[in-house]
Amino acid sequence: MPEIIHLASLDDTRKLAHSVGARLRCGDVVTLAGDLGAGKTTFAQFLIQGLSAAPIEVTSPTFNLLQTYPVRLTDGAQVELYHYDLYRIEHLSALVELGLEAAVEQVVLIEWPDRLAGARIPVALALSFTLGEDGGRSVRVAGDEAWWSYLK
Repeated sequence: MPEIIHLASLDDTRKLAHSVGARLRCGDVVTLAGDLGAGKTTFAQFLIQGLSAAPIEVTSPTFNLLQTYPVRLTDGAQVELYHYDLYRIEHLSALVELGLEAAVEQVVLIEWPDRLAGARIPVALALSFTLGEDGGRSVRVAGDEAWWSYLK
């Protein structure tokens, strides 16, 4: 059952990103949905920076479609984190060219997951960001019960 988390500030977004990062395991796919400006890329930046051993600049992969980052998970595994932005994807065939099938063996963040319609990607956690009129954000969390229990 999806749950809602309210994010009143950037610090709340950072805390949520670090909480998600602390539970990520090799093979996890996290999707980030929401309108432009809703906070998807900011969340991804906080998550990736939190998992990086050294300070790292995290840029939006909107034009490249994919950025990869070496990260260390809390279980000690050193993996590549694949950060996809599918906003400009028009055909599922492009995902093969971007190596998505192989990437799901590592850790994957996918912005604009609606572009995956018809693809068989095992999503561990789906986050849907909404921008409120007051500038705050909320996130609809969908995943197995263990994720929700961990994040609340």
